[in-house]
Amino acid sequence: MEKKSIITDVFQYDVTFRAYKETVNENESGWKLNHTFLKSLQDQGLFNRHNPTYLIGDIGCGEGDAIVTYLQDIDFKAGLDIRAMDNNSDFIGDSTLDHDNHSHRMSPAEKNFSEAKQSQIIPLKNYRLLYGDLKESDIPQVMCKGDEIQQSINPYDLVYLSHTMYYIRQQHKSGRYGITYVLDSITTHLLSNNGIAILLHVCLRPDSYTAIGYFTRSMTQDLIPTEEEYQKHSVDALVRSSCNELGVICYDIPYSCGLHFSENLKKYREVFKDPSRYAELLDNYDALQDFYRILFVAHRSVDDLYADKSARGLNHLVDNVINLVEKHGCVKLNCCMQVILGRQASKELKEKVKVAVHACQNQLHS
Repeated sequence: MEKKSIITDVFQYDVTFRAYKETVNENESGWKLNHTFLKSLQDQGLFNRHNPTYLIGDIGCGEGDAIVTYLQDIDFKAGLDIRAMDNNSDFIGDSTLDHDNHSHRMSPAEKNFSEAKQSQIIPLKNYRLLYGDLKESDIPQVMCKGDEIQQSINPYDLVYLSHTMYYIRQQHKSGRYGITYVLDSITTHLLSNNGIAILLHVCLRPDSYTAIGYFTRSMTQDLIPTEEEYQKHSVDALVRSSCNELGVICYDIPYSCGLHFSENLKKYREVFKDPSRYAELLDNYDALQDFYRILFVAHRSVDDLYADKSARGLNHLVDNVINLVEKHGCVKLNCCMQVILGRQASKELKEKVKVAVHACQNQLHS
């Protein structure tokens, strides 16, 4: 059988993302924080209704596994209806197909939601996969497709944006700044008076995953970002700024985690730097996945990186990643969970959210 080769002329997001996701413990750290938050709300009676089902939005859903993890071990008495949106057909497949028709090949997201519904690992009653592009789509129109909710006003109980906001740090097709447009759409048109948006993302900090990645992509002038660069590029800062502009409530809950590599990472340092030697990676799964993780940090193709002989090129990228792993045992990720309330948020919800945020802060400091 002919061996597959490593594609070098384009950046393979899906391949490198799966390698990244395999060893980053962000999902575990983010899940614990998210669970503490939801459990506090549950204990305060927020999820006690028996009808109608809780409508959950997952914007930028990827393969759908994150939202299934986030919603586990919470007693949503009315059950769940999830509307999951993405623009990557490798993740959600053909969103025009009927998901009850099992003759077509299941996408990763459909497989995860179908298994969750069957196993009842979460009390999932219904789900729908929706195609939508955060940079171009009318978000409320996409998220409110379907006769059963089209007539509803602000129908969502929870809206998740997990590692999504990085991709809208520019103008939306509507003419508005992307992050501001999306947050306004959610807080004005999607969230109910008891609705909450939960955002999770990696922030720009020195000596970290983003410090290397943003420098390699020419977003910062040095591996140590300035305060001005932080305010301009770090998603947590941009979300806070947009929330202030919109006059909506936003709580920050910072946490940290790490991207881990195999114990033989250093052994392949020179191989990673030389495309002519990449055949050596094909027989070693761990080394190949390490290489894909390095590429995910950069979000650039191998050819582009190899042609770049500056401090932002392939040689320095590999060295910078390995240096951080030697220093910390992993590549550090400084993350933030941001909790945002809708414009119609009730006074009672605001008080409950304060208690839940405090519970998360206590967990981090314990």
